[in-house]
Amino acid sequence: MKLLPLLSAALVLAAASAQAAPHGIKWVQGAKAQMGKGVKSGGNLQYYGGPVISSAKVYAVFWTDKVAAETKAKIGPFYENILDSGYMDWLGEYDTNLTAVNGRPGTGQHIGRGRFMGAITITPANASKKLTDAMLQTELDAQMAAGTLAAADDDTLYMLYFPSGYSITIESAASCSSFCGYHEGFKSARTGGSVFYGVMPACGFGCGGSSAWDAIALTSSHECLEAVTDPFPTPGSSPAYPQAWNTAGGDEVADLCQEGASTVTGHGIVSKVSWEWDNASQSCLKGPWTQARSIAAPRAPSVAAARTLPIFESLRGAPARAFTGR
Repeated sequence: MKLLPLLSAALVLAAASAQAAPHGIKWVQGAKAQMGKGVKSGGNLQYYGGPVISSAKVYAVFWTDKVAAETKAKIGPFYENILDSGYMDWLGEYDTNLTAVNGRPGTGQHIGRGRFMGAITITPANASKKLTDAMLQTELDAQMAAGTLAAADDDTLYMLYFPSGYSITIESAASCSSFCGYHEGFKSARTGGSVFYGVMPACGFGCGGSSAWDAIALTSSHECLEAVTDPFPTPGSSPAYPQAWNTAGGDEVADLCQEGASTVTGHGIVSKVSWEWDNASQSCLKGPWTQARSIAAPRAPSVAAARTLPIFESLRGAPARAFTGR
């Protein structure tokens, strides 16, 4: 399915009621107030047989040295805090030691806490301020080839941050006028390996919270946990292998709780984060969380029945290759 540009809230709501949008899109707040209304009705994620990210190794990648000073100063402590906290522990309920709804064997992975690997500033070969998702993929692969970025493995997640004034488009959706962020994956033409990444443009107040930094934090936590639980997303509203955890309509773990915000306290700071969907309780986990270890809730007894919800954030696009791991 093709992404819709941000039209009136009524038109977006009507479209979302029928099907979800791809690419883990987090829409701007104009759509959020309308489209979040269906979330409270509930709905579970199903497992489709694909991989998850077991122990996320997150890199913050600054697209030039012009990224906002506040983002550069705060994003490292933010990831150090949320990745080493109870915010990650409960994701064990989305382990993959089960049979998928399509009968495929699971990949046998356990989701645990992750690590922040550091921040890297790149000087892109593509100096344009009007970028497409395809351009981002090309640049990431080139930066890995040059050794600026560490080579990706199945746990690597690059989270990309941009200066104000940059425009990113994916299909027909444009940053800040349509979306606040998204996550994606592709196959490296050089190595044949998978590359997972999130895209966080500098959109300011239209993406949640009471400040530009709040918006970045909420978008980052949303996209990070969606990438962990579904690194290869559905191309639209009909998930299948190699997707991992989606609703039957193609929504991910943060899509079902898109209006909520909570906090993670630890490492000397308090980080604002998004709510996430808990299959076991069939509700949004609202926190707050700390560094104290928590035990993951037991997985819901069945992943076969999920309900499609009207939603405004949906998930990333089709993978460039099928998962060939465990």
